[in-house]
Amino acid sequence: MMEDLSLHILDIAENAVAAGATRVSILVNENERRDVLTIRVRDNGRGMSRKTLGRALDPFFSTKGKATGLGLPLLAQAAEQSGGRLSILASPGRGATVTARFRFHHIDRPPLTRMAATLATLIFGHPDVGFFYRHRRNGLVFRYDGTPRLKRSPGAAGLGPELIGSVRAELRAGLKRLGRS
Repeated sequence: MMEDLSLHILDIAENAVAAGATRVSILVNENERRDVLTIRVRDNGRGMSRKTLGRALDPFFSTKGKATGLGLPLLAQAAEQSGGRLSILASPGRGATVTARFRFHHIDRPPLTRMAATLATLIFGHPDVGFFYRHRRNGLVFRYDGTPRLKRSPGAAGLGPELIGSVRAELRAGLKRLGRS
């Protein structure tokens, strides 16, 4: 099992990119008062057929030519163990949406940390993909859209240390305002 929910988010977003997504939205909503944590990753990739969707939570099924596909089954298990559930909406050519809900205060809920590092990894690992992030925590909201910034800095020279440092700092500062890292 992955010990941090940010690693599940990284896995789902990487799967979206592998499925040809050019836009990936990551939405996190923490509502301590209602005891709910919701994570939603939406993409515009290839989507899934009914057959693939029906097997998406089978740990012995993978579309990548491997013997196993553990990402979604492990996330589903983590959600269920903490009083929540996982749902997937997808259709061929229309992308996919993965939603995981957790009881926020459940003792078995994995922590949500390292989001700044996860987002930076996605943004700089796939500069041709538009990543949008919205994180809501108890009424406070942090939004980040890395796409315009990277589009203004095309090519490898544009992804220099100065840009990487400023994006990381912006992500950390936004999450810190929410009490997250």
